[in-house]
Amino acid sequence: MRHLRVALALALSTGVLSGAGGDPARAAAPDQDQPPRWQLAGAFVRRDSVAVRRYLAPDVMIWPPAPDTARRGAAAIAYFQGLALSSNLSRSEFRPRRLRPDGAYLLEEGVWILTHGRTKVSARYDLRWRRIDGRWRVSFLRWELFR
Repeated sequence: MRHLRVALALALSTGVLSGAGGDPARAAAPDQDQPPRWQLAGAFVRRDSVAVRRYLAPDVMIWPPAPDTARRGAAAIAYFQGLALSSNLSRSEFRPRRLRPDGAYLLEEGVWILTHGRTKVSARYDLRWRRIDGRWRVSFLRWELFR
């Protein structure tokens, strides 16, 4: 039940459940269901590595800020799962600022906000969503240093 409350709170705060009004994703892809950005963010907070993996494409590219290096496929999935497992966050939120379709992809740019206790940090991110077996999955994720 707690997970459902957290998921609903994240959904309401990101506007996912509020309909098309003001949600850039609805404007970019009105005929498609929405990518599961709040579910991915919630899985990260819950340290749920199985759910994190579910939202990543098998050939995903994860590109963290330097000094880390970009990773692809299984290495990228393991890296991102490790980040989720080692984090101790009270909130994670992807706030899209721009979405646009690009062929089979939905490109998303925005701000990723992480909260731990009273400390809140944010970083610019770029996400590329791709439909695989009828579900949206992340095929590319890059973010800058959190500040």
